[in-house]
Amino acid sequence: MLLNPGAVLGGRYEIIEKIGSGGMAVVYRGKDKKLDRFVTIKVLREEYIGDEEFIERFQSEACSAARLSHPNIVRVYDVGEDGDINFIVMEYIHGDTLKTAIRKKAPFDSRSTINVAIQIASALSQAHKAHIVHRDIKPQNILVGTDGVVKVTDFGIARAARATTMTTTANAAGSVHYFSPEQARGGYVDEKSDIYSLGITMFEMITGVLPFQGNNSVAIALKHINEELPDIRQYNPNCYASLEGIIKKATMKKADERYANIDLMLADLIRARTDTSAFVKTEEKPSVAEEALKAAAPAAGIRMSKRAEAAMELRAAQEKMEAERAEAAKQMSDELPAEEEATRKTDAKELEYIRSKRTEEEEPAAAKEPLVSFEKYGKKLKISKDDNYEGEYMAVEEVRASKRPEKKRRNPRKEEDYDNERDRKAERKVIAAAIVTAIVIIAIISAVGLRALGGLGGIGAGEKNIETPVFIGMTYEEAVTEAERLGITLVKEGEEYSSYYDAGLVTWQSVNEGTMVAKNAKVGVKVSLGLSSEEMPNVVGEEEQKAREKIISLVGTAPIIEYEENEDVEPNTVISQNPDEGEKIDAHTKITLVVSKGGQGDDVIVPNVQGSTEDQARRELEAVGLTVGSVSRIESSTVVEGLVITQTLTPNSEVASGSVVNLVVSSGAPAASEPSGSGSGSGSGTTEATTSTKYYTLEAPAGAGDTVQVRVVKTDMDGTSVVEEGTKNLSDFPYSIAVMGRGNGTVTYYADGVQQWSVAVEF
Repeated sequence: MLLNPGAVLGGRYEIIEKIGSGGMAVVYRGKDKKLDRFVTIKVLREEYIGDEEFIERFQSEACSAARLSHPNIVRVYDVGEDGDINFIVMEYIHGDTLKTAIRKKAPFDSRSTINVAIQIASALSQAHKAHIVHRDIKPQNILVGTDGVVKVTDFGIARAARATTMTTTANAAGSVHYFSPEQARGGYVDEKSDIYSLGITMFEMITGVLPFQGNNSVAIALKHINEELPDIRQYNPNCYASLEGIIKKATMKKADERYANIDLMLADLIRARTDTSAFVKTEEKPSVAEEALKAAAPAAGIRMSKRAEAAMELRAAQEKMEAERAEAAKQMSDELPAEEEATRKTDAKELEYIRSKRTEEEEPAAAKEPLVSFEKYGKKLKISKDDNYEGEYMAVEEVRASKRPEKKRRNPRKEEDYDNERDRKAERKVIAAAIVTAIVIIAIISAVGLRALGGLGGIGAGEKNIETPVFIGMTYEEAVTEAERLGITLVKEGEEYSSYYDAGLVTWQSVNEGTMVAKNAKVGVKVSLGLSSEEMPNVVGEEEQKAREKIISLVGTAPIIEYEENEDVEPNTVISQNPDEGEKIDAHTKITLVVSKGGQGDDVIVPNVQGSTEDQARRELEAVGLTVGSVSRIESSTVVEGLVITQTLTPNSEVASGSVVNLVVSSGAPAASEPSGSGSGSGSGTTEATTSTKYYTLEAPAGAGDTVQVRVVKTDMDGTSVVEEGTKNLSDFPYSIAVMGRGNGTVTYYADGVQQWSVAVEF
């Protein structure tokens, strides 16, 4: 029966409000009037009042919990009866259940998962030392206080481990999603069952999903018995290897392959918190990495997936390499003292003998003579006054024989009428003339080059301090006004029909947006004469992507894709189209393609959506008849924000139509810490531009019809590109888009060909 607020139990505990219910009891928030404090009151359900077994179990909870005193276990204050009402009074926790935290924030990062698991394991360690098995560890029975302290509650099905605890699947207590295999089989339950349930809880924290799902409790229980644990890194690639190993070790199918006791698991969790990689192997403590390898081995009778086998082999190879390196380093350190011990100090006489022998044997005789530097050697040279070196130079020397022996080479210095000063002046004139000619040629080439650059927009005509805006999408008059404001000369280079822009709008510009130009630089533009119309092609029977690209190439607008089940048409194939073949279409025409996603239950090929945006991934997966399940977001330093990191179904594998695919999407790189140290620079130094993603919300323009033509143009240091283009239903607004770029630029939004806004952005 439900108790109304204001009711008082035992003349002391006032009911304030109902805060939950369980399998055996209803939970209320109450107030201890005697001690003036809030408490939690658990009242046995009315249907169990006459059942002695349930009353005994209910009272067993109070006795079991009352025997435990630990910071991570909810304290029991009192147990009593008020007429037919059996109740327990416990500590009131200001906070929420771990299950609620998982729904709101999962997947957790590895460190948070480890911190929560350590507190749960500490509570279980205290209970197991008192020979109490909880047997119902799950996030719903774990409370997270506002102060961050985790407390385990609900010992409703706990019993003394020293007593034989046999159950059957018909009356097995606990939650089937967190059952140990022995609980699912109705076998013997001991402390290792709590270890398994804690491992499943940790899996849910780090991935955000339960490892085993099914249509009913029997199907889920069978999966606990027969199926291997899914690969954690499919859901959270950033999971520590040590944490992954702990979870796998704790959730082994056979109880004797799990941790022997909760204290061993707790020790590994504590080490994993301080060492995120494999641990150093010692005789006293087996490494977490070693436990991970043991845990990765499949239980008997269970077939591992190819992906799991490959992951296990890779981790085994990495562990083997690390072990070999550690062993080699250890051997070197062991050998070093022995070598030092074998070394003794050399006697002085021996040292003198070695030096003398080395001098005699190794140094050549020539080396014993002192070497003279080139500078000193030159100073020692003396030139005799009798040396007629000028005469030797002036004398005629016999030259080598020429191919024409009848002629001898002429040496002007030999001739009597040779005027040395006159010839030298002539040589200087020739050299000066050559230099002047070269300068003139260089000046002509430079002038021609500058004129050519000036004709291409005035670049080089002056200081380039004006950033070219985007004129595309503006009316010609608006573009001229904007150009004059900036000091740019706009030149109309022609008119043309456009697939997208209405008459009077700029469709092309000669200088990309963001390019720095000089004042009065000329920028050419082309103006639309109006929308060009095309005939609708027949795309029925074609693959969706090809049909989509064909329509975009004609009118510049993407069609609306609708999916429906059809057993007679291959998945991802166009079933019908609107408008029909031959009808006139343009950029404003609403074009709809109906695409088959196959018949219900048919097998489909899973597309690879890793690296795609979330919206694109959804389209591709739904196109073949798959269902997108949960979408988790985690930080990644390697995958750009907004792109898919991993998917739970293996790409190119064959699965049943309608299967659920969960995605992990990058939320961007972790926030970088501020650089340490004080620099005196002004911060204007050149740095390489990095790629980042910005998000913008698109609103429908006032007075829009049922559909809106959307176009978003981005400019950055890489140039101008179209980010978003297509037809949107009015009901789709508002919606957000991701714009990725480098350096400084702008993002401009057009709706039905009219600019809505343009913002400057620093990527």
